[in-house]
Amino acid sequence: MKIQTTVLAAAVLISLSMGAQAQTQANPNKKIETIRVLGTHAPIAVGQIAGSVTIIDEARIRASGGIGITDLLRTVAGVNIGKTGTAGSLSEVRFRGSESNHVMVLVDGVAMNDVGQGGLTDFSHLLLANISRIEILRGPQSAIWGSSAIAGIISISTKGASSNKLQVSTNVSAGNKSTYSASAHFGQQLSDFGFKLNTSTYKTGGENISRTGFEADGYRNTDLSGGINYTFSEDSRIDISARILNYETDADGYDFSTGLVGDGNVLAQGDQISLGLNWHFTPLTNGQRNGIYSQLLSLQYSKQDTDNFTNNAFDRMSQGEKLRVLWSNRFEFTPNKWLNMGLESTNEDFEQRGPAFTSGLNQNRSNDTWSLVTDGIYAITNALSLSASYRYDNNDEFDNADSYRVGATYAVNNDWRVFVSQGQAITNPTFIERFGFFPNSFLGNPNLTPEQQKSTEIGIEGAFNSVSVQLNWFSAKLENEILGFVFVPATGEFTADNASANSSRDGLELSLQGQFKALTWQAQYSYLDASQGNSIELRRSRHIGSLSTTYTIDQQHQVYLQADYTGTKFDNFFPPAGAAQIVTLDSYWLLSANYQYTYSEHLSASLRFSNAFDAEYEDVFGYNTDGSTVLLSVRYSL
Repeated sequence: MKIQTTVLAAAVLISLSMGAQAQTQANPNKKIETIRVLGTHAPIAVGQIAGSVTIIDEARIRASGGIGITDLLRTVAGVNIGKTGTAGSLSEVRFRGSESNHVMVLVDGVAMNDVGQGGLTDFSHLLLANISRIEILRGPQSAIWGSSAIAGIISISTKGASSNKLQVSTNVSAGNKSTYSASAHFGQQLSDFGFKLNTSTYKTGGENISRTGFEADGYRNTDLSGGINYTFSEDSRIDISARILNYETDADGYDFSTGLVGDGNVLAQGDQISLGLNWHFTPLTNGQRNGIYSQLLSLQYSKQDTDNFTNNAFDRMSQGEKLRVLWSNRFEFTPNKWLNMGLESTNEDFEQRGPAFTSGLNQNRSNDTWSLVTDGIYAITNALSLSASYRYDNNDEFDNADSYRVGATYAVNNDWRVFVSQGQAITNPTFIERFGFFPNSFLGNPNLTPEQQKSTEIGIEGAFNSVSVQLNWFSAKLENEILGFVFVPATGEFTADNASANSSRDGLELSLQGQFKALTWQAQYSYLDASQGNSIELRRSRHIGSLSTTYTIDQQHQVYLQADYTGTKFDNFFPPAGAAQIVTLDSYWLLSANYQYTYSEHLSASLRFSNAFDAEYEDVFGYNTDGSTVLLSVRYSL
């Protein structure tokens, strides 16, 4: 890994001698909405992406009064939420019928997928307190972002600074179930230097996860994030971000006598650390920043530690680390004709430990990948643009692999556009799937092969009057799907194995949003047909939908309502004796509401009702989820 990084850094130094002398055309004098890091390694106009994009901005986040990011992800087309219990319990997000470790999650540009927990992201620890923007791009993105982006990306931005005046805001909340939270934000952006600092804490007594017993399972979360940016000169600037998260989750254990989770004393303690460093260099041409060439050197590091305890005794720990170094070179001939070419080095480390020095759980694993990455856009006319991305991975554990995505967008007029894309993406087997060991329960399979998905998407989006419309059709075929719970009769344990039959995911997504006087609204409906061979995929609803509205009564009063529908889905039940059974999880509605009162430009208060009608539902068989929650918040800002 050190050799790879050294060679990559040397290549960057050599590149500094390159002179880019050509001129670029001026950008149009109109505001164009961009996404920051999703579709490419540089900001890109949404209209240039041959794919489905959803953006949730800070105004909507604040209006909702939501606690966790999944509260708002339920309003996004094609997204299935799966919660294994109440607050703090594992929360998974699936795009278009994919597995949860097929979705890459970035926080301030750094990938947060947990290498030590099967490559997935536990969304229960991502709270909205200091988040300013969420960008969602559905469809295969492995060509740009590598393994784990087979189904799409979620990019989360924490609150930053936008003014040369020091910005300060604080928020305190209290609610039922002994729930308390507090957060603070500081930021300032000067001409050549800016900083941000965010902190939050959240604690709840929780509810019982098990169907039996009365013990409440609580949760605690403390988050600290920050960043600085500095412009050295007209051609060079740097930005650095860092984040530290600590959490503690009470849970219940598996009861072998019933085959269900039973009331027990199980505790998970975790720490997450991430660091991002980006150096942007644009050589000057005759003293002006108008050359076609620029480059980015990016370092991204993340580490997740999880310690598990049962009946106050240490049970096991897992640790995952990921270091990614990217050197990207951009050639922007015009704003609509550009090419990125880069080299990438990725190192992943996995550690697992048991309660004893000689425990069979103890192991250390690693995986290194060299990658060639390129993407670009070419505008044939003002209306028609072609896009393409390609990645070549040289992995020390798996066969070398190719990922790609090609697409075209056509602007029918100023209000409507259509797009089509086709892509191939991969996901490598995780350390847990290959080497994981849980006594009397699970033994990994080191002979797994990577999953490969080919997908096609066609979409149309536009607006008429005050209503915006996005309609998408998608079809994906997954080869070598990794089944995580395959029973082995000879050992009485479960293992992971590649499926012999292909999996298919086909569907439609419809998103609408509009405004009528003081009322803004968003609605979505998604249909999914997902199967693995001749069997339906588990924990995926065929029908999901959502409707949310924000009504601004006057300058002081605002009301937000959100209704989310999750259709029937299926899950496995493993009884104490006999074969596994397919069980039905009933459909459900969740209604949430938030009332916000603005006393002055500095002081406001809100009252949030989550699951207002106290719906009882399960996303995973046997695991209770959150009932009705009430939260009163007060916000003060300078």
